[in-house]
Amino acid sequence: MRFRKTLTLLMLAMGLAFALSAWAQQKPLTRDQVQGLVRAGLGDDSGAKLVEQRGIDFAPAEDFLQSLKAAGASEAFLKALRAAKQPEPASAKKPLNQVQIFALLAGQVTSPRVAMLVKERGLDFEPQQDYLDEVRLGGGDDALIAALKSAKVTKPVTVDPAAQARQAEVRQHVARGAEFFQKRQYAQAEQEYRAALLLDSQDAELYMSLASVLGRQEKWDDGASAASEALRLDPKDESAHDFLVLAHIGSGFALKKKGDLDGAVAEYREALRLNPKDDLARDGLGNTLVGLALALENKGDWDGAIGEYREALRLDPTNEPAHADLGTALEHKGDWDGEIAEEREALRLDPNDGLAYVSLGSALEKKGDLDGAVAEYREALRLNPNFALAHIDIGITLEEKGDRRGALEEYRAAYMLDPKNAFYKQTYERLLRQVNQ
Repeated sequence: MRFRKTLTLLMLAMGLAFALSAWAQQKPLTRDQVQGLVRAGLGDDSGAKLVEQRGIDFAPAEDFLQSLKAAGASEAFLKALRAAKQPEPASAKKPLNQVQIFALLAGQVTSPRVAMLVKERGLDFEPQQDYLDEVRLGGGDDALIAALKSAKVTKPVTVDPAAQARQAEVRQHVARGAEFFQKRQYAQAEQEYRAALLLDSQDAELYMSLASVLGRQEKWDDGASAASEALRLDPKDESAHDFLVLAHIGSGFALKKKGDLDGAVAEYREALRLNPKDDLARDGLGNTLVGLALALENKGDWDGAIGEYREALRLDPTNEPAHADLGTALEHKGDWDGEIAEEREALRLDPNDGLAYVSLGSALEKKGDLDGAVAEYREALRLNPNFALAHIDIGITLEEKGDRRGALEEYRAAYMLDPKNAFYKQTYERLLRQVNQ
Protein backbone atom coordinates (compact mmCIF):
# COMPACT_ATOMS: atom_id res chain seq x y z
CA MET A 1 0.00 0.00 0.00
CA ARG A 2 2.82 2.31 0.93
CA PHE A 3 4.58 1.40 -2.37
CA ARG A 4 1.47 2.21 -4.41
CA LYS A 5 1.14 5.60 -2.72
CA THR A 6 4.81 6.33 -3.37
CA LEU A 7 4.47 5.25 -7.02
CA THR A 8 1.37 7.40 -7.44
CA LEU A 9 3.18 10.45 -5.99
CA LEU A 10 6.19 9.76 -8.23
CA MET A 11 4.01 9.54 -11.35
CA LEU A 12 2.19 12.72 -10.33
CA ALA A 13 5.49 14.50 -9.80
CA MET A 14 6.76 13.29 -13.21
CA GLY A 15 3.51 14.42 -14.84
CA LEU A 16 3.81 17.84 -13.22
CA ALA A 17 7.41 18.08 -14.32
CA PHE A 18 6.47 17.38 -17.96
CA ALA A 19 3.50 19.74 -17.69
CA LEU A 20 5.65 22.50 -16.23
CA SER A 21 8.25 21.94 -18.93
CA ALA A 22 5.67 22.22 -21.70
CA TRP A 23 3.98 25.17 -19.98
CA ALA A 24 7.31 26.94 -19.76
CA GLN A 25 7.45 27.15 -23.53
CA GLN A 26 4.09 28.88 -23.75
CA LYS A 27 3.14 32.56 -23.39
CA PRO A 28 3.76 34.62 -20.23
CA LEU A 29 1.47 33.83 -17.33
CA THR A 30 -1.67 35.89 -16.90
CA ARG A 31 -3.00 37.18 -13.59
CA ASP A 32 -5.66 34.42 -13.53
CA GLN A 33 -3.08 31.73 -14.26
CA VAL A 34 -0.90 32.91 -11.37
CA GLN A 35 -3.90 32.74 -9.03
CA GLY A 36 -4.66 29.27 -10.42
CA LEU A 37 -1.15 28.09 -9.57
CA VAL A 38 -1.56 29.16 -5.96
CA ARG A 39 -4.99 27.53 -5.70
CA ALA A 40 -3.50 24.32 -7.13
CA GLY A 41 -0.84 24.29 -4.42
CA LEU A 42 1.94 25.40 -6.78
CA GLY A 43 2.63 28.72 -5.08
CA ASP A 44 5.97 27.28 -4.00
CA ASP A 45 9.48 26.76 -5.43
CA SER A 46 8.18 24.81 -8.44
CA GLY A 47 5.73 27.61 -9.27
CA ALA A 48 8.44 30.19 -8.72
CA LYS A 49 10.60 28.40 -11.28
CA LEU A 50 7.72 28.47 -13.75
CA VAL A 51 7.28 32.22 -13.21
CA GLU A 52 11.00 32.74 -13.84
CA GLN A 53 10.84 30.71 -17.06
CA ARG A 54 7.68 32.18 -18.56
CA GLY A 55 7.43 35.63 -17.05
CA ILE A 56 4.11 37.39 -16.56
CA ASP A 57 2.02 39.68 -18.74
CA PHE A 58 1.00 42.11 -15.99
CA ALA A 59 2.51 44.29 -13.24
CA PRO A 60 1.63 42.66 -9.89
CA ALA A 61 0.39 45.24 -7.37
CA GLU A 62 1.32 44.80 -3.72
CA ASP A 63 -2.28 44.09 -2.66
CA PHE A 64 -2.42 41.30 -5.27
CA LEU A 65 0.78 39.80 -3.89
CA GLN A 66 -0.57 39.97 -0.35
CA SER A 67 -3.75 38.17 -1.43
CA LEU A 68 -1.57 35.38 -2.90
CA LYS A 69 0.38 35.18 0.34
CA ALA A 70 -2.83 34.83 2.31
CA ALA A 71 -3.85 32.02 -0.07
CA GLY A 72 -0.64 30.09 0.70
CA ALA A 73 1.99 31.42 -1.72
CA SER A 74 5.55 31.11 -0.45
CA GLU A 75 8.03 33.98 -0.18
CA ALA A 76 10.05 32.39 -3.01
CA PHE A 77 6.98 32.48 -5.25
CA LEU A 78 6.22 36.11 -4.36
CA LYS A 79 9.86 37.07 -4.91
CA ALA A 80 9.76 35.46 -8.36
CA LEU A 81 6.65 37.47 -9.23
CA ARG A 82 8.26 40.73 -8.12
CA ALA A 83 11.36 39.99 -10.20
CA ALA A 84 9.52 38.53 -13.20
CA LYS A 85 10.26 40.01 -16.57
CA GLN A 86 7.19 41.54 -18.11
CA PRO A 87 6.82 41.49 -21.89
CA GLU A 88 7.73 44.64 -23.69
CA PRO A 89 4.63 46.42 -25.02
CA ALA A 90 3.94 45.51 -28.61
CA SER A 91 4.04 49.21 -29.53
CA ALA A 92 7.66 49.36 -28.38
CA LYS A 93 8.67 46.66 -30.86
CA LYS A 94 6.81 47.99 -33.86
CA PRO A 95 8.53 50.19 -36.44
CA LEU A 96 7.84 53.89 -35.97
CA ASN A 97 5.31 55.48 -38.27
CA GLN A 98 5.30 58.96 -39.78
CA VAL A 99 3.14 60.46 -37.03
CA GLN A 100 5.16 59.05 -34.15
CA ILE A 101 8.35 60.85 -35.20
CA PHE A 102 6.60 64.22 -34.94
CA ALA A 103 4.72 63.23 -31.79
CA LEU A 104 7.98 62.32 -30.06
CA LEU A 105 9.59 65.63 -31.02
CA ALA A 106 6.50 67.58 -29.97
CA GLY A 107 6.47 65.70 -26.67
CA GLN A 108 9.93 67.19 -25.94
CA VAL A 109 11.78 63.94 -26.55
CA THR A 110 15.23 65.08 -27.63
CA SER A 111 16.25 64.71 -31.25
CA PRO A 112 19.18 62.36 -30.37
CA ARG A 113 16.78 60.15 -28.40
CA VAL A 114 14.35 60.00 -31.34
CA ALA A 115 17.27 59.13 -33.63
CA MET A 116 18.19 56.26 -31.28
CA LEU A 117 14.61 54.96 -31.35
CA VAL A 118 14.64 55.11 -35.16
CA LYS A 119 17.82 52.99 -35.20
CA GLU A 120 16.36 50.51 -32.69
CA ARG A 121 12.88 50.10 -34.15
CA GLY A 122 13.16 51.16 -37.77
CA LEU A 123 10.32 52.69 -39.79
CA ASP A 124 7.18 51.43 -41.47
CA PHE A 125 7.57 53.91 -44.35
CA GLU A 126 10.22 55.27 -46.69
CA PRO A 127 10.89 58.92 -45.75
CA GLN A 128 10.88 61.26 -48.75
CA GLN A 129 12.63 64.61 -48.91
CA ASP A 130 9.47 66.58 -48.13
CA TYR A 131 9.04 64.50 -44.97
CA LEU A 132 12.65 65.07 -43.93
CA ASP A 133 12.17 68.82 -44.46
CA GLU A 134 9.11 68.76 -42.20
CA VAL A 135 11.04 66.85 -39.53
CA ARG A 136 13.76 69.49 -39.59
CA LEU A 137 11.15 72.25 -39.21
CA GLY A 138 9.69 70.30 -36.30
CA GLY A 139 12.99 70.31 -34.42
CA GLY A 140 14.87 67.36 -35.88
CA ASP A 141 18.66 67.72 -36.09
CA ASP A 142 21.19 66.33 -38.57
CA ALA A 143 21.63 63.10 -36.58
CA LEU A 144 17.89 62.38 -36.72
CA ILE A 145 17.73 63.15 -40.44
CA ALA A 146 20.65 60.77 -41.02
CA ALA A 147 18.97 58.08 -38.90
CA LEU A 148 15.75 58.42 -40.89
CA LYS A 149 17.61 58.12 -44.18
CA SER A 150 19.44 54.96 -43.11
CA ALA A 151 16.66 53.35 -41.07
CA LYS A 152 15.49 49.80 -41.69
CA VAL A 153 12.06 49.97 -43.37
CA THR A 154 9.47 47.29 -42.59
CA LYS A 155 6.24 48.12 -44.37
CA PRO A 156 2.90 46.70 -43.17
CA VAL A 157 1.88 43.45 -44.83
CA THR A 158 -1.58 44.80 -45.54
CA VAL A 159 -2.43 48.41 -46.21
CA ASP A 160 -5.82 49.93 -45.45
CA PRO A 161 -6.22 52.86 -47.88
CA ALA A 162 -8.67 54.65 -45.56
CA ALA A 163 -6.35 54.24 -42.56
CA GLN A 164 -3.40 55.35 -44.65
CA ALA A 165 -5.25 58.50 -45.74
CA ARG A 166 -6.23 59.21 -42.14
CA GLN A 167 -2.65 58.79 -40.98
CA ALA A 168 -1.47 61.21 -43.66
CA GLU A 169 -3.96 63.79 -42.39
CA VAL A 170 -2.87 63.21 -38.78
CA ARG A 171 0.74 63.59 -39.87
CA GLN A 172 0.00 66.98 -41.45
CA HIS A 173 -1.57 68.26 -38.23
CA VAL A 174 1.23 66.93 -36.04
CA ALA A 175 3.95 68.25 -38.35
CA ARG A 176 2.39 71.71 -38.30
CA GLY A 177 1.98 71.44 -34.53
CA ALA A 178 5.66 70.57 -34.10
CA GLU A 179 6.65 73.50 -36.30
CA PHE A 180 4.45 75.88 -34.29
CA PHE A 181 5.94 74.45 -31.11
CA GLN A 182 9.46 75.23 -32.31
CA LYS A 183 8.34 78.80 -33.04
CA ARG A 184 6.80 78.99 -29.54
CA GLN A 185 3.39 79.56 -31.06
CA TYR A 186 1.82 77.27 -28.50
CA ALA A 187 -1.85 78.15 -29.01
CA GLN A 188 -1.61 77.28 -32.71
CA ALA A 189 0.31 74.09 -31.88
CA GLU A 190 -2.45 73.10 -29.44
CA GLN A 191 -5.07 73.50 -32.18
CA GLU A 192 -3.11 71.21 -34.49
CA TYR A 193 -2.66 68.49 -31.87
CA ARG A 194 -6.34 68.60 -30.95
CA ALA A 195 -7.23 68.27 -34.64
CA ALA A 196 -4.92 65.24 -34.88
CA LEU A 197 -6.56 63.62 -31.84
CA LEU A 198 -9.98 64.02 -33.41
CA LEU A 199 -8.70 61.73 -36.16
CA ASP A 200 -6.81 59.33 -33.87
CA SER A 201 -7.89 59.32 -30.23
CA GLN A 202 -5.95 56.15 -29.33
CA ASP A 203 -2.39 57.46 -29.71
CA ALA A 204 -0.68 57.99 -26.34
CA GLU A 205 2.17 59.95 -27.92
CA LEU A 206 -0.29 62.43 -29.44
CA TYR A 207 -1.77 63.04 -26.01
CA MET A 208 1.73 63.69 -24.66
CA SER A 209 2.34 66.19 -27.48
CA LEU A 210 -0.83 67.97 -26.41
CA ALA A 211 0.14 67.79 -22.73
CA SER A 212 3.52 69.32 -23.49
CA VAL A 213 2.10 72.32 -25.33
CA LEU A 214 -0.58 72.82 -22.67
CA GLY A 215 2.16 72.90 -20.05
CA ARG A 216 3.97 75.62 -21.95
CA GLN A 217 0.75 77.66 -21.72
CA GLU A 218 0.40 76.86 -17.99
CA LYS A 219 -2.90 75.10 -18.65
CA TRP A 220 -2.03 72.59 -15.98
CA ASP A 221 -5.45 71.03 -15.45
CA ASP A 222 -5.90 70.35 -19.17
CA GLY A 223 -2.31 69.13 -19.38
CA ALA A 224 -2.86 66.71 -16.51
CA SER A 225 -5.97 65.37 -18.25
CA ALA A 226 -4.00 64.78 -21.46
CA ALA A 227 -1.17 63.05 -19.58
CA SER A 228 -3.69 60.88 -17.71
CA GLU A 229 -5.21 59.81 -21.00
CA ALA A 230 -1.74 58.94 -22.32
CA LEU A 231 -1.17 56.80 -19.21
CA ARG A 232 -4.50 55.07 -19.71
CA LEU A 233 -3.46 54.13 -23.23
CA ASP A 234 0.11 53.24 -22.22
CA PRO A 235 0.46 52.64 -18.45
CA LYS A 236 4.24 52.29 -18.80
CA ASP A 237 4.74 55.72 -20.35
CA GLU A 238 7.24 57.26 -17.94
CA SER A 239 7.13 60.64 -19.67
CA ALA A 240 3.36 60.81 -19.12
CA HIS A 241 3.82 59.97 -15.43
CA ASP A 242 6.54 62.60 -15.07
CA PHE A 243 4.41 65.21 -16.80
CA LEU A 244 1.48 64.42 -14.53
CA VAL A 245 3.72 65.16 -11.53
CA LEU A 246 4.87 68.38 -13.19
CA ALA A 247 1.28 69.38 -13.96
CA HIS A 248 0.32 69.14 -10.30
CA ILE A 249 3.40 71.16 -9.33
CA GLY A 250 2.55 73.80 -11.93
CA SER A 251 -1.06 73.92 -10.79
CA GLY A 252 0.11 74.32 -7.20
CA PHE A 253 2.34 77.22 -8.19
CA ALA A 254 -0.49 78.89 -10.11
CA LEU A 255 -2.93 78.52 -7.21
CA LYS A 256 -0.36 79.90 -4.80
CA LYS A 257 0.04 82.98 -7.00
CA LYS A 258 -3.75 83.45 -6.87
CA GLY A 259 -3.69 83.23 -3.08
CA ASP A 260 -5.41 79.81 -2.93
CA LEU A 261 -2.92 78.27 -0.54
CA ASP A 262 -5.13 75.35 0.49
CA GLY A 263 -5.60 74.44 -3.18
CA ALA A 264 -1.87 74.76 -3.81
CA VAL A 265 -1.06 72.47 -0.88
CA ALA A 266 -3.47 69.85 -2.25
CA GLU A 267 -1.76 69.95 -5.68
CA TYR A 268 1.75 69.65 -4.23
CA ARG A 269 0.65 66.75 -2.04
CA GLU A 270 -0.76 64.95 -5.07
CA ALA A 271 2.54 65.48 -6.92
CA LEU A 272 4.40 63.94 -3.98
CA ARG A 273 1.97 61.03 -3.87
CA LEU A 274 2.78 60.30 -7.50
CA ASN A 275 6.51 60.74 -6.94
CA PRO A 276 7.58 60.89 -3.27
CA LYS A 277 11.16 61.69 -4.33
CA ASP A 278 10.35 64.78 -6.40
CA ASP A 279 12.41 67.62 -4.89
CA LEU A 280 10.52 70.29 -6.83
CA ALA A 281 7.21 69.13 -5.40
CA ARG A 282 8.67 68.89 -1.91
CA ASP A 283 10.14 72.38 -2.11
CA GLY A 284 6.92 73.77 -3.55
CA LEU A 285 4.85 72.17 -0.81
CA GLY A 286 7.27 73.32 1.88
CA ASN A 287 7.28 76.90 0.65
CA THR A 288 3.50 76.89 0.26
CA LEU A 289 3.07 75.55 3.78
CA VAL A 290 5.23 78.45 4.96
CA GLY A 291 2.96 80.81 3.01
CA LEU A 292 -0.09 79.12 4.52
CA ALA A 293 1.45 79.49 7.95
CA LEU A 294 2.01 83.21 7.37
CA ALA A 295 -1.61 83.55 6.29
CA LEU A 296 -2.69 81.82 9.50
CA GLU A 297 -0.46 84.21 11.47
CA ASN A 298 -2.29 87.13 9.88
CA LYS A 299 -5.52 85.60 11.16
CA GLY A 300 -3.99 85.19 14.64
CA ASP A 301 -4.04 81.40 14.38
CA TRP A 302 -0.60 80.78 15.85
CA ASP A 303 -1.24 77.11 16.63
CA GLY A 304 -2.25 76.49 13.02
CA ALA A 305 0.80 78.38 11.78
CA ILE A 306 3.12 76.37 14.02
CA GLY A 307 1.63 73.15 12.67
CA GLU A 308 2.25 74.19 9.06
CA TYR A 309 5.82 75.27 9.80
CA ARG A 310 6.54 71.94 11.43
CA GLU A 311 5.10 70.07 8.43
CA ALA A 312 7.27 72.17 6.09
CA LEU A 313 10.32 71.29 8.19
CA ARG A 314 9.38 67.60 8.17
CA LEU A 315 9.56 67.75 4.40
CA ASP A 316 12.80 69.73 4.42
CA PRO A 317 14.68 70.13 7.73
CA THR A 318 17.14 72.49 5.98
CA ASN A 319 14.46 75.11 5.20
CA GLU A 320 16.10 78.03 7.02
CA PRO A 321 13.24 80.56 6.62
CA ALA A 322 10.80 77.99 8.03
CA HIS A 323 12.96 77.61 11.16
CA ALA A 324 13.16 81.38 11.58
CA ASP A 325 9.43 81.87 11.00
CA LEU A 326 8.57 79.01 13.34
CA GLY A 327 10.67 80.77 15.97
CA THR A 328 8.60 83.93 15.51
CA ALA A 329 5.36 81.96 15.85
CA LEU A 330 6.62 80.29 19.02
CA GLU A 331 7.46 83.75 20.38
CA HIS A 332 3.81 84.74 20.09
CA LYS A 333 2.92 81.65 22.11
CA GLY A 334 5.42 82.65 24.83
CA ASP A 335 7.67 79.65 24.10
CA TRP A 336 11.01 81.45 24.43
CA ASP A 337 13.08 78.26 24.62
CA GLY A 338 11.40 76.94 21.49
CA GLU A 339 12.04 80.22 19.69
CA ILE A 340 15.69 80.25 20.75
CA ALA A 341 16.18 76.69 19.46
CA GLU A 342 14.59 77.49 16.08
CA GLU A 343 16.50 80.75 15.59
CA ARG A 344 19.79 79.04 16.45
CA GLU A 345 19.03 76.32 13.89
CA ALA A 346 18.18 78.99 11.31
CA LEU A 347 21.52 80.66 11.97
CA ARG A 348 23.35 77.36 11.74
CA LEU A 349 21.87 76.93 8.28
CA ASP A 350 22.45 80.57 7.31
CA PRO A 351 24.92 82.50 9.51
CA ASN A 352 24.23 85.66 7.48
CA ASP A 353 20.55 86.01 8.43
CA GLY A 354 20.60 89.29 10.33
CA LEU A 355 16.91 89.16 11.20
CA ALA A 356 17.39 85.74 12.85
CA TYR A 357 20.05 87.30 15.12
CA VAL A 358 17.55 90.02 16.08
CA SER A 359 14.82 87.44 16.78
CA LEU A 360 17.23 85.35 18.84
CA GLY A 361 18.28 88.44 20.79
CA SER A 362 14.63 89.29 21.45
CA ALA A 363 13.94 85.81 22.85
CA LEU A 364 17.02 85.98 25.09
CA GLU A 365 15.93 89.41 26.30
CA LYS A 366 12.49 88.08 27.24
CA LYS A 367 14.17 85.30 29.21
CA GLY A 368 16.18 87.92 31.11
CA ASP A 369 19.53 87.26 29.42
CA LEU A 370 20.20 90.91 28.57
CA ASP A 371 23.92 90.51 27.86
CA GLY A 372 23.21 87.58 25.55
CA ALA A 373 20.54 89.62 23.78
CA VAL A 374 22.92 92.56 23.18
CA ALA A 375 25.55 90.16 21.81
CA GLU A 376 23.08 88.76 19.23
CA TYR A 377 21.90 92.25 18.23
CA ARG A 378 25.52 93.29 17.68
CA GLU A 379 26.02 90.24 15.43
CA ALA A 380 23.16 91.56 13.29
CA LEU A 381 24.91 94.96 13.13
CA ARG A 382 28.18 93.29 12.23
CA LEU A 383 26.46 91.93 9.14
CA ASN A 384 24.65 95.20 8.41
CA PRO A 385 25.74 98.36 10.29
CA ASN A 386 22.68 100.17 8.89
CA PHE A 387 20.16 97.74 10.41
CA ALA A 388 17.93 100.22 12.29
CA LEU A 389 15.90 97.48 14.04
CA ALA A 390 19.06 96.05 15.62
CA HIS A 391 20.05 99.53 16.89
CA ILE A 392 16.63 100.14 18.45
CA ASP A 393 16.63 96.70 20.12
CA ILE A 394 20.12 97.27 21.56
CA GLY A 395 18.90 100.62 22.88
CA ILE A 396 15.86 99.05 24.57
CA THR A 397 18.04 96.38 26.19
CA LEU A 398 20.66 98.87 27.38
CA GLU A 399 17.93 101.05 28.85
CA GLU A 400 16.64 98.00 30.75
CA LYS A 401 20.16 97.53 32.10
CA GLY A 402 20.26 101.18 33.23
CA ASP A 403 22.74 102.34 30.57
CA ARG A 404 20.74 105.38 29.44
CA ARG A 405 23.62 107.07 27.60
CA GLY A 406 24.37 103.92 25.63
CA ALA A 407 20.67 103.45 24.90
CA LEU A 408 20.34 107.06 23.70
CA GLU A 409 23.21 106.55 21.26
CA GLU A 410 21.50 103.48 19.78
CA TYR A 411 18.11 105.22 19.60
CA ARG A 412 19.70 108.09 17.76
CA ALA A 413 21.40 105.74 15.28
CA ALA A 414 18.07 104.02 14.54
CA TYR A 415 16.28 107.37 14.12
CA MET A 416 18.98 108.74 11.79
CA LEU A 417 18.78 105.59 9.64
CA ASP A 418 14.97 105.69 9.44
CA PRO A 419 13.75 109.22 10.28
CA LYS A 420 10.22 108.46 9.01
CA ASN A 421 9.70 105.76 11.63
CA ALA A 422 7.43 107.32 14.26
CA PHE A 423 8.39 104.81 16.97
CA TYR A 424 12.12 105.45 16.51
CA LYS A 425 11.53 109.23 16.65
CA GLN A 426 9.35 109.09 19.75
CA THR A 427 11.71 106.71 21.59
CA TYR A 428 14.76 108.81 20.84
CA GLU A 429 13.10 112.12 21.79
CA ARG A 430 11.65 110.63 25.00
CA LEU A 431 14.97 109.42 26.32
CA LEU A 432 16.73 112.60 25.13
CA ARG A 433 14.38 114.70 27.27
CA GLN A 434 14.89 112.47 30.29
CA VAL A 435 18.67 112.53 29.98
CA ASN A 436 18.73 116.36 29.64
CA GLN A 437 16.52 116.97 32.67
